[in-house]
Amino acid sequence: MRDNDLLVIGGGLIGCSVAWEAAKRGLRVTVLERGEVGSGATYAAGGMLAPLSEADGESPFLELARRSAELYPGFVADLRAAVGIDVEYRTEGTLYLSLSDSDDLELESRYRWQHESGLKVERLTSTELLRLEPALTPETRWALLFPDDRQVNNRRLITAVHEAALASGVVFRTNTAVERLLIDGSDGQSTDGLSIRGVRLDSGSLEANRVVIAAGCWSCRITDAPATGVKPIRGQMIAVRNTSPPVRHVVYSHRGYLIPRLDGRLIAGSTTEEVGFDCRNTAGGIASVLTHAAEMMPAFMNQPIVETWAGLRPRATDHLPILGADPLIRGLIHATGHYRNGILLAPVTARIVGDLLTGVETGIDLIPFSPSRNLPRHHPV
Repeated sequence: MRDNDLLVIGGGLIGCSVAWEAAKRGLRVTVLERGEVGSGATYAAGGMLAPLSEADGESPFLELARRSAELYPGFVADLRAAVGIDVEYRTEGTLYLSLSDSDDLELESRYRWQHESGLKVERLTSTELLRLEPALTPETRWALLFPDDRQVNNRRLITAVHEAALASGVVFRTNTAVERLLIDGSDGQSTDGLSIRGVRLDSGSLEANRVVIAAGCWSCRITDAPATGVKPIRGQMIAVRNTSPPVRHVVYSHRGYLIPRLDGRLIAGSTTEEVGFDCRNTAGGIASVLTHAAEMMPAFMNQPIVETWAGLRPRATDHLPILGADPLIRGLIHATGHYRNGILLAPVTARIVGDLLTGVETGIDLIPFSPSRNLPRHHPV
């Protein structure tokens, strides 16, 4: 007898959200996490829910991100009802600053297409910007305001989702690395094709006829897992004490960002470094973050440092998430490669995977995010 209907590989926000959703739909779920729950990219993230700030045009990814943003109020309310945790869902919006000629061109282009598409974006003069955020640099030429952008405290969020999943009966096995997938039919004897049977761990194995890969950048370390195109991308960050009066909006430039927290911290990020699985802070990385923070807010350099850290974001070759049912292995679903948008995309990813697991039409075109797209495949034959 199999004790699990579903195994979820990965205990970050994506894995925990998928597990919680599956448990609410009546499945017996076990999450397998190589470290501690939420200790990877989820812990290191900024928590911005900002689908428009970096969007260069209408695209399937933008539609996916906007759908997830629309789900967030209900997601947050369900968490509060389930476990009583405030995840600090904030609605001040994002300010995007122009500080140079090249910034002018980028912001003009962004404003034009979003305004013509009927999306919510506003132009602010430097004077209007400084009325909102007097600590920002007076060298700002002008700015865009994205009033519908949101943010959450990602560390409180993963605590809430983890506790909600536990309360729904999900079993968590931490410090448990998945070495390979167990696949029926891989010996070529089956006439029914390939199907998932479970996973091989570093200490034994577990069986289930449905498995979700939600291991972030570690997805590429699982033998026979098709998502080998995912690479770790290091991002270094620093937090200082916020100014008085405090910065309230998320502040963005083409080179960095500032994120205020309700506990009095102001977070600055982030580097984008392809350095393998090296998750250390470096002097050069922190210096780069400080330079870009000071460009937006000179007073940042006078604030006491609270914390420095780094995380590894999972990036696929084309920078899009890998999301959907595996085209060759029955019972295997992918939910990885979310890169810089794992926090934003958690609700919609959980909804999509829950629908796939229970045979419900998702209503979302998953072809652009298919695991089969332009990825080297190492399925057994």
